[in-house]
Amino acid sequence: MELLYILLSIALVIDSILLIIIILMQKTKGAEIGAVFGSGAAAAVLGAGAANIITKITYWLGGIFLALVFTLTILHHKIVKSQTVLETIPVETSSPDKKQESNKEIKQENKQKSNQTKKEKSE
Repeated sequence: MELLYILLSIALVIDSILLIIIILMQKTKGAEIGAVFGSGAAAAVLGAGAANIITKITYWLGGIFLALVFTLTILHHKIVKSQTVLETIPVETSSPDKKQESNKEIKQENKQKSNQTKKEKSE
């Protein structure tokens, strides 16, 4: 499962880089600052309908980005949930007889202490 997590993380980084590049290639509707970042190159390479193609690619890359993020979140939750601290705690194996004997000893000690305090109070 961790291998899948690593592969999807790499895919997310690649998708993010492609998304940034595609967004910078789009023509802006206002100040035309997109030409500085290469929107003119997109029109030259992809033709007159480049705006529609780039817009569709942006939508798809954005959808893939969201799907990867949700999938990675679910995988991370499952990985963390499967690795708990309780699994690393050593378990003491003792027979029930030893537990009963130790409980009896503790009870006897408590009775002796209480008897001693009663004697001290009465004196």
